[in-house]
Amino acid sequence: MTKKEKIIAVCFIISFFMVIISSIYTANLNKPDGYEFKIVKVIKNLKN
Repeated sequence: MTKKEKIIAVCFIISFFMVIISSIYTANLNKPDGYEFKIVKVIKNLKN
C-alpha cells in the first residue's frame, strides 16, 4: 500500500467508527421514556 492509500484507509476507519457512535448516540437520545435496550437489560442481569 502506498502512503496515500494508508491515509485513506485510516480516514475511512475513523469515519466508520464515528458513524457507528453517532447512530448509537442518536438511538439512545430518541428512545421512549422507560424503554431500555436489550443489551442494557442483559448487562443489568449480569451485574445482579
